[in-house]
Amino acid sequence: MTTPKKISLKAVTAPAIGIVLDAPPVLIASDHSVDYACGRCNAVLLHAEEGQVRGFLIRCTKCGTYNSTDI
Repeated sequence: MTTPKKISLKAVTAPAIGIVLDAPPVLIASDHSVDYACGRCNAVLLHAEEGQVRGFLIRCTKCGTYNSTDI
């Protein structure tokens, strides 16, 4: 079994308004081939196909960093 490719998300400033998802636990968009990780602490936040998920923020529950899926 091969290790999934890992992509680091872009750490961003906390938003004033809007929807933010919390992870971990890891969000699953599909059977994955890519792990998307926190831009600060490298915790895996999302399993998805490359380029599949865009347009939302994920707050890392391990370090509190806000991460953009628009990378």
